[in-house]
Amino acid sequence: MKIRISDTVINAIKENLCLPEKGGILGVDENFVVTKFYNDSTGITTKSRYIPDIKKLNAVIQNWALEGVSFIGFVHTHPKGSEKLSSLDIEYAEKIKTQCNLTEILMLLYIPAEEKFLQYLI
Repeated sequence: MKIRISDTVINAIKENLCLPEKGGILGVDENFVVTKFYNDSTGITTKSRYIPDIKKLNAVIQNWALEGVSFIGFVHTHPKGSEKLSSLDIEYAEKIKTQCNLTEILMLLYIPAEEKFLQYLI
């Protein structure tokens, strides 16, 4: 599946996720364009970990569904030079993929210090 991310979403991510470890969720339209980003400002973050606010994110996903937007995955930040998903990232993605009955989940990494985006489909 080819997924494109709208410039509006890219700009919102850059604006809101400027430090490691921050994150949010992504929504995709019927053309597989990521058109929605929700900044998880109530999630727990440390210098090395992002723990999503699941209750809040589930409510956002339900609202998106009413608009015809589907949850496609997560975005979170990593520090400079950390371009791979961690084993915990992959484990979490697999759990969410199963719980949401998705065939693939997008894990988008953003490295603010390099303004670099990396897409992983799991």
